[in-house]
This record gives sequence, C-alpha cells and structure tokens, in this order.
Amino acid sequence: MSHRFGRGALLALSALLVLSGAAHAAADPEVAPPITGVVRDTAGTPLANARVIINEVNRTAITGSDGTFTIRALRAGTYHLDATLLGYAPGHAVVTVPESGPDVRVVITMRSTVLSLEGINVTASARSADPLNITQSTVELSGKALDRSVGTSVAQTLSTQPGLSVRYGGPAASTPVIRGLAGERVLVVQNGQRTGDLSSTSADHALSIDPLAASRIEVVRGPASLLYGNNALGGVVNVIASDIPTTIPGRTSGFLALQGESVNPGAALTGELTAPVSSTLAVTARAGGRNVDDTRVGGGGVLDNTFYRNLYGTAGLGYVTERVQGGVSLGGYTFKYGLPSLPGAEESGVSIDGDRFEGTGRLDVAMGRSGFTNLRVDGSAQRYGHDEIESGGEIGTRFRLDTQTGSVTARTAFGRLTGALGVSGLRKDYSPEGEEALTPAASSLNGGAFLYQELALSGSRTGPSLQAGARFDAYSVRPDETDDARFAGARDRDFNNFSGSLGLNVPLNDHLSASVSVARSFRAPTVEELYSNAFHAAVGTYDIGNPELALETNRGAEAVVRAQSERVNAQFSTFYNRIDNYITADIAGDTTIVGEEDDEVTVPLNIFRQADAQLRGVEGQIEVVALPHVVVGVMGDMVRGDFVDGGALPFMPAARVGGSVRWDDGKYSVSLDGRHAFEQDRTDLVEFRTDAYTLLNLSTGVSLRQGSRIHSIVLRADNLLDEAYREPTSRLLVPSPGRNLSLVYRVLF
Repeated sequence: MSHRFGRGALLALSALLVLSGAAHAAADPEVAPPITGVVRDTAGTPLANARVIINEVNRTAITGSDGTFTIRALRAGTYHLDATLLGYAPGHAVVTVPESGPDVRVVITMRSTVLSLEGINVTASARSADPLNITQSTVELSGKALDRSVGTSVAQTLSTQPGLSVRYGGPAASTPVIRGLAGERVLVVQNGQRTGDLSSTSADHALSIDPLAASRIEVVRGPASLLYGNNALGGVVNVIASDIPTTIPGRTSGFLALQGESVNPGAALTGELTAPVSSTLAVTARAGGRNVDDTRVGGGGVLDNTFYRNLYGTAGLGYVTERVQGGVSLGGYTFKYGLPSLPGAEESGVSIDGDRFEGTGRLDVAMGRSGFTNLRVDGSAQRYGHDEIESGGEIGTRFRLDTQTGSVTARTAFGRLTGALGVSGLRKDYSPEGEEALTPAASSLNGGAFLYQELALSGSRTGPSLQAGARFDAYSVRPDETDDARFAGARDRDFNNFSGSLGLNVPLNDHLSASVSVARSFRAPTVEELYSNAFHAAVGTYDIGNPELALETNRGAEAVVRAQSERVNAQFSTFYNRIDNYITADIAGDTTIVGEEDDEVTVPLNIFRQADAQLRGVEGQIEVVALPHVVVGVMGDMVRGDFVDGGALPFMPAARVGGSVRWDDGKYSVSLDGRHAFEQDRTDLVEFRTDAYTLLNLSTGVSLRQGSRIHSIVLRADNLLDEAYREPTSRLLVPSPGRNLSLVYRVLF
C-alpha cells in the first residue's frame, strides 16, 4: 500500500472518528421513540424486502419477512416515509415523532403493478427526491428489472436504456456512454464516491465495479457538474450497494447471487450479509468474483484474448444514534483480463493485471428541524494500479493512481426553501512507468464549493418547484519533473470555472409532471490530452497531446415529461448541448515509429485538438398495462453531434427504436423485446462506420417466497438471431457479443 494512500485513509477515518465523538458528546440525553411499521399490499399481505426511506435524514430500512421495519434514533419532528418494491407502485406515509412516549406505529400500503417504477433517487439532486420532482432525465434499475438486464459490465447492464450505450472493448473494457459522451465526460461512482480507477482514460481500461454486486443503479442523463464537479459533463452513473449500514436491522439479512452466460463462458458469484451488533452498531460484509473465458461473437467465432477474472470484498461498520449516523468501510478489488484480438490474428494480445483498494467514511449529524438540518462529512482514499503485460510476459507499462476525496455538505430548510450547500476536495496522483508510458507522472487537485436550493412555489411537497444551483471549482494539473525528452513541453495548468443550473418542475397531476432546465457545466483536459507523446497500443495510434488545451464548457437545455402510475410508466426528453472547446482525437495522417528489434512501423498520427461542438437529441420510453398482467412498451433515442464549423463528432451512437411485451403475474414472467439500431455513417473515419442491426431478446423469470427468503430466477436469451454487429461508440473496432443464454439466480434472506 502506498504511503500517500495510507496517509490519506488514516487522516480521513481519524477525522470522521473525531467528529463522531464530538457529535455524540453533544447528543440530547432524551431519545425520541422509534418508528415501527409494516408495509403491506391492498389485500393486507405483508411485503418483505421493501425499501423504506426517510428523506429528511437519508435513512433506509428493509422490511423483514413479516413486512415490518423499525427505525430508531430519530429526533422529534415530522418525517416523510417512502416505500419502494419492484412490482408495486411506491407507497408514502407522513409520521410525527414526539419527544417521548410509545413507539410511533405506521402502516404503508402499496398497490400491485407489473410496471418497473422508479423509486426515490439519491443521485440527481442534493436531496433524495421522487422521480416526478426531478428536472433531469433519470434511470433506475433494481430488483427484477436489474436481474433482467444485468450483464458482465455496468455498461452492458445499462446499454438497453434510452440515451445509454456502451463503449465496448471486450467484456471487461466496457464503459458507459451517455447521449454520445463517454470517457472523462461521464462520471461513474459507487455509493456516491469516485471509483478511483483509470476506466475513463482509455478504451482498453476496465471499470472496477461488478454489476452483480449492485442493489440498484441510478443514472443522471445530462450535465451533473453542479454536484459532482469535474468529469460529470455528460452525466453520472451511481452503482449503489450497502457498504455502510444506515440503520440498525432487527435481524441478520443479506443476499446471494449467481450469474452464468454462454457468450462469456464461466460464472459470477456474490454474497452479502448485514447484521446488528448492538442497539447502535451494525456490520456488513460482501464478497464475490467473476471468471469468464473468451467472448463468442455474432455469426460464429470467438473474440480471442477476452478472458476476464475478478475478486472483490468489502467490510463496513455502521453507527446510528439519535443525532449521529455514520460508519467506515474497507474494500478491495483485483482483476485480470485480456485485450481483444480480432478472429484469426496471429498474436493473442496483451493482458492487464491490477487491483484497487479503498477506505471510505461517512458521518451524518442532525442539527435541527429548521435552518441547517443536517451536516454530512464523507471521504475516501483509494490506491489503484495495473500492469499491461505483453504477449511474451514482460510488463510494458505500469500504471499507479492514488486518489483522495472529501466533502462537507449541509442540508438546509428555510420555510419553502430547501436544499444544500457544501465544499469538496479531490486529489489524484498519477504515475505511468515504462518505455511505453504515454505521459509523465502528474498530480491533479480540485477544490469546489456549491449551493443548491429548491423553492416550493405552492408550499406543497408535491406542487411546482423552482430548483437553482451554483458551483465554483479550482482545478490544477501539475506534471512531475522528468528527464524524458518526449515530455519536455509539459507544464503546470490551472482551470477555474463556474457551473450553474436552473430548473422548473410542474406536477400536472398526481402521476404526471413536466420540467425544463438549463445548465452550465465544465470539464478540464486530462493528463493524456495535455501531455501524451507516445504510441498508444490499445487504439493503434501515436498520440500527441496539447498542453495549451482550454477548459471544455457546456451550455445545455433539457425538457422532460414523466408519467408514473399503476398502469403507465413513461419518460420523454429532448436536449441541446453546446460544448465550447470540445476536445477530440484528430487523425492528422501517418507517422513512422521504431518497433521491436528496431523495425520501423507506420501508424496513424493522432493529435488532440479543440473545436466548438453541439449535441442535440430526443429519447423516450413508455410502458403501458394493456391487459391484466400484460405490459407493452416502446422506446427510442437519437443523438446527433456536430462541430459548429462543420463535420460530425466521432464515435456517436446510432439512432435506435425498440419494443417489448411482457406477461407478469408477480410470480412468473415472460418477456420479448427487440431493438433496431440504424446505420451510423456520420463520420469521416470510414473504418468506424457501422451497419444497421436488429437484436431480439427473450427472458423468463420466477419469483418464489419461502418464509423470510425470496428466490428470483431469470433465464435470458439475448441476441436470438446471432446478429454480427459493432458499436459505433467503440474505438477498438471489435465485434459485439453474439447469441447468449444467461441465468441469474438471487436469493434474499
């Protein structure tokens, strides 16, 4: 473990323990009575494994086999409880907790539905929010909907959702694309914390998160720099798991999940346990792994050297009292995978072997019922490294990245005005080593401050609201001194920027809302874009950076219409983004380099350049209960990206349309869906043009209740027609997976 990582983790966790002790010492001596409740359906049947959320304090409880839950250590006051469970419309209750007295009892009734309705979103705004009250377009996958979609990577799991696609480089090196933006323009976080890996920097780098371990995945489509700072210009993907308990459970609970696929032969397994230790302490532990062989591609054949192995584990401790809630977690993720070679290639290619270790901490302190209501302090320290191993076994390049993050956020409530303000910090120390290193070592430092407020125009929680925010960031990049002549031009750069957003949300009735928003966001150039001067084997080009690159700034607008009821679930949006100083790879010709044994090789020359660009598009999805237990849906998306002075943006996703039909009686389900992607020929790079393709998928599932256990089995057949196709968003020019049989088994207990 590196010195910087260990020092950062120690400082972060020590600060949280000191703050926790101070807050606990100041706690009120009288503890308000707990909330004890039951979640049931309209027939009175208790519902197990429902998620109950208290928005005011961001606390979550899971119901037991008898549908009951208990939330302790609350201060006196009024709370809004939201219950979510796949297969049911969200439930809601309002309770008032007195300063003393008996337990506060509540019953939350949920109506059955075969639709996959989104629950409370914790990623899109500074406060947990109902999807109908969010001004940006969002996605949530959980429960059976997540099991029906889960793939080998997070990106493949999300790729069927409108506005989302995948930058595919094999089962490991696959990262999300949001509305045509990828890489450093899309921020992937785990439980709200940056992953601290290098997945966004290059098309051959993997995201160090396994989707099978997620309890839910939330996506914000469109700029999210206001809350997350740099790298969120295109959107945010938040993979959520229970690393730190937020409430003390009444019993030991957890899950076990197993996944197998024929297109990536092998299996994945993960399991999690959460247990109470005392009235104020709970622990959680999760472990898993994946082991798959080379990918089978459409039309027959194997994509050589695409094996993938990972192992991961996390342990967390949660502490909950009346005024203080927090905890710490420690985790590790190790991986090894091959970089794909085209079928018939003589060499098997290179492999990547690496690991990531992290420590995270979080502390929430209740401060009052008005004014400043809650203070959150959180932080993380991560150490990441991987070696790129040549086909002969020698290490070509060694990468190391140490990341430390920290933030302080205060929630506010002044009458109709609610929101948050805060400060955050980020430090990254990046070090590539070896003859094939693309850049010099460099450090990045980011400090930001933000203010977000929501004004209820009618005074009602469900009425129209105006949402506004502002953020200022100071971001710097400092390359290390080096004797390597290739990087002689590298120099320090500073990027300071203002971000802002303004949105209006109008509920049209209890199940329908419309919103419009405008935003200004930013992205600083990466170390690779600034300082590269080497052959980039992963994409086959000689890359040259530009240390004079300016900040990317985006001015965008979006309009969203949402409908969510027991019979209809729909979301439609249209957007426009103008990105000044858009940074892109520019193939400026060919160049000659010296290869192995002093052989000269001619490769494309890529020089990073900037030009103003614009992206505009539409996306939407609707599901309707057409008959009892029968859901019919349609979807579509299209994004068009152009340089303002002419020419198409490279690596844009193709326009898509699709439809689905699903029969679901709550226990058994069968679904059929199809998706057609149109030809993508809007690129000057002929080799990256892609043909149209059609994918047909079939799935069947069963959900069985056995006491406190819920067994879920999903059997999918993807790409039934064994279509051979490529994604236009992918730089590696590799074919996508072919026909696939996938089995996902999950048991909750």
